Amino acid sequence: MLQVLHSGKTDELELSGTRRGLLALGQLLRGKAGNVHLSENRHPFPYERALSEIAFREHPERNTASIVTEGSTLMIEGGREALNLLADRIEGFASEADANHHGHVDFPTYDYIAPESDALVIAFTG
Repeated sequence: MLQVLHSGKTDELELSGTRRGLLALGQLLRGKAGNVHLSENRHPFPYERALSEIAFREHPERNTASIVTEGSTLMIEGGREALNLLADRIEGFASEADANHHGHVDFPTYDYIAPESDALVIAFTG
């Protein structure tokens, strides 16, 4: 189970799910392209809305990964190395974090994330 919540005020995103769901997303990101339908959340407080899908694709000529919202979809696009590093971050969080912790993925903290990306928080569904 995964969900992505979006704040239009701050352009911040929260990706949350079970350990198993986050680990599965990390594995999917290692492929060339794909999509994941998200769990519905009718009350996304403190965010304004829930997204319905994550779509991703590899762009061999890029060396960063962009994380942006397009309508109701979270789009993740980037070079293979950047997508693998993002997958590592998500899988590492899912494997090692305590249930009440969260992690951040943003530019410039992580240089494999493109500057135009929305800030992403990773959390466990609670």
